[in-house]
Amino acid sequence: MNGNTIGSAADADAVAARRRALAEALRSGDDVVVTPSGEVEFQSEAQEQGHTAIQVPSGKLAGRA
Repeated sequence: MNGNTIGSAADADAVAARRRALAEALRSGDDVVVTPSGEVEFQSEAQEQGHTAIQVPSGKLAGRA
């Protein structure tokens, strides 16, 4: 067993929490940004890093009714 097990579990938890937060943002209609590298960020994070965004019209993405 290596010493990275605890760190890996914490990293996995952080990634899962971020995915849940982004999914909730999408469900609630909040703005998110897909970076040129394909990562999904909150709009505030993208603005801090100087990324630009496109606006997808409401109803154009798959979602729950």
